[in-house]
Amino acid sequence: MSYVVYVNDPNNKAIVHSINCSRYINRKRDRTSNGYWSKLFKSTEEALNYANETKKAKVDTCSFCI
Repeated sequence: MSYVVYVNDPNNKAIVHSINCSRYINRKRDRTSNGYWSKLFKSTEEALNYANETKKAKVDTCSFCI
């Protein structure tokens, strides 16, 4: 399975999602007015590392898909 990170700038969050997550599947584009979706990662560890590198105050995994 692959993973992505949604980086939400106004809320200072970076959240890891599975590519099977409805929030990722139903996205309208990769960049939104609030942030952006990252590239694909092969593991949650890689995705969490990327999320931590964003220096957002809250780094977590999606409570719906992971």
